[in-house]
Amino acid sequence: MTDKIEKPETEVITTEGKPAPKKHSMLIRNTTSIVLIAILCFFLFFLRSYCSYALDIVILFFLVMGGLEMYNALKKKGANPFLIPIIVYMVAIYPMFFFFKEFGMIATLILSSLTLLANFVISRKNHEMSDLFYTFGNIVYPMVFVSLFFAVNNYAGNLLGILMILVVSLMTDTFALFTGMAFGKHKLCEEVSPKKTKEGAIGGFFGALLGATIIYLLFDQFGVLVPILPQSDIQSIKSLIGGSIGGAIGIYVAFAVIIYFTTTIGDLAESWLKRKLGIKDFGKIFPGHGGVMDRLDSLIFSIPAVYVFFMIVQLV
Repeated sequence: MTDKIEKPETEVITTEGKPAPKKHSMLIRNTTSIVLIAILCFFLFFLRSYCSYALDIVILFFLVMGGLEMYNALKKKGANPFLIPIIVYMVAIYPMFFFFKEFGMIATLILSSLTLLANFVISRKNHEMSDLFYTFGNIVYPMVFVSLFFAVNNYAGNLLGILMILVVSLMTDTFALFTGMAFGKHKLCEEVSPKKTKEGAIGGFFGALLGATIIYLLFDQFGVLVPILPQSDIQSIKSLIGGSIGGAIGIYVAFAVIIYFTTTIGDLAESWLKRKLGIKDFGKIFPGHGGVMDRLDSLIFSIPAVYVFFMIVQLV
């Protein structure tokens, strides 16, 4: 959650020695946002009607780039994580998921862990025990968590689960930001993120409820998105809501609460991680927005939570 008043950006000095206009940086940031949203909508609402696996390309990109950004951040801090086990996970995860689903994901984690242990034994004179744990942490956060998005995209929620993650997280962040700017007085967790406030957190909760309400109206009440959905998505939605409007409302409220808490925890966790690593951003791949990890902060805990939620509902 970003419920804080942003400080004025550091002035950029031009080649003439004059400060560049602040409007320029805002234009870059807004342009990047528009491009990212357009690409995401293209994958979700156009390509998905032909092939649900298309979004897996985007997920794999975020998984790989997020893992490399975390690795580089640890290296800059002075840690010495092993690169080979990380690469093994990146290369193996999607083929293993595609053919074996959850079993393939577990097998990939085991394979990369065995590679890590072998690396540690072979290079024991050049590495400390802490490097073993840094590397395993790098694999789990963010790569294992993000890899569960493959399951959400293809059968554990499908488009409904994806939009719940994206929209509810976005609304939580947005409402937390503006509520914090307008009314924020009491610190939420000052040691972790000094600018986040309790008032912003309360605003974020109402944003989560509004986001879930929007998805409920689009899917369950008015069926606006149903005509463009592949059959697998429609069956997933029917199995979740069971045709009961009252039951559906309860499901969406539960979604809002779960994603609100996971969004908040994920954002605080990344803020604390950045503070410990001594960095402002994990990367610069998205102009005006930082790196992949900077975009995943609010989602990284919501992905496994939504996956588990859908799997439990489907079993019940």
